[in-house]
Amino acid sequence: MEYIARLVYQDSLSGNFDTTLHKYKSWLEGLSYTGNGNGSNGNSTPKPKQPPLLKLLEQRLIEHYSAADYSLLGNLKKFKEEIRTPAQAKEFMKWLDDKGLKVSSQKRYLTILKVLRRDLFETIELRVGEKPRPKPFSVNEVNRILDYLYNDPHYSHYYDFVLFLLNSGLRISEAIGMRWQDIDLDKREIHVYEVLNRDKGNSSKRKRQTTKTTKYRVVPINNKLYQSLCNRSKGNPEDLVFTTPTGLELDDHNLSQRMWKKTLEKLGIPHRPLYNCRSTFISHCISSGIPPHDVAAIVGNSPDVIFKHYLGSIKKPVLPEL
Repeated sequence: MEYIARLVYQDSLSGNFDTTLHKYKSWLEGLSYTGNGNGSNGNSTPKPKQPPLLKLLEQRLIEHYSAADYSLLGNLKKFKEEIRTPAQAKEFMKWLDDKGLKVSSQKRYLTILKVLRRDLFETIELRVGEKPRPKPFSVNEVNRILDYLYNDPHYSHYYDFVLFLLNSGLRISEAIGMRWQDIDLDKREIHVYEVLNRDKGNSSKRKRQTTKTTKYRVVPINNKLYQSLCNRSKGNPEDLVFTTPTGLELDDHNLSQRMWKKTLEKLGIPHRPLYNCRSTFISHCISSGIPPHDVAAIVGNSPDVIFKHYLGSIKKPVLPEL
């Protein structure tokens, strides 16, 4: 939309504004305009000459950065062949599959490509097998993980952060971006409305953004988390709650590959990603009897999303004997 606004402004200044609006509508529909620019005669109808995918994707990234878009752009450049026909579009998708890209990532790319050039990718469909339900950590596993981190000389610094994830259900980027001004210990509340996301794929640089759902929410603080936060040295309101030992922003990739992976290996606990702390929190909340809609409000998702993507089995159901 930002590009369209600039185009309208430039055309107005140069005297080429298309009063029929065909030119600007064409861009939104993924078409290149080949009329005379001012809509003064019948020749201003857009012809089906579409702009290159790379150009469309680069423009989309300028208007709104997305890690998936950025990654797709890199793959399009590596493909080294301009995609102009549906057959070439299928070749590109086959190339992604042949290089071992996960089907879930292929589907994410295909969704983007259909938005940019549906004339090329509309007929392509991918079947993604249903993901297995996440396997949350048991209470015993959680206790072992926390005990190990608390006593380990190398990783004890991250004990409070992991405890925070397990007892709040926050997304990792939300927890990394948490500031003291977002925590009200008097009311025992965490106010969630921002995240610290990577800036254009650079893990060493992050920028503050709204949450994934762009919605503000309040997360209650339980006794265990309250005690942990009270014991931390509280900084200025704008200071991050959790940092590296040297005071830098946490890097979730480094945490996952070093602290988290090595901790699970040491304890002999089957590996699950650090993000599994969120599904662990959700599953235990529902298992304890908290209504799903209340849990959804706490973690910033709908009940449908929770049941589909996050809820794992904590207790095996006891079936009736008939």
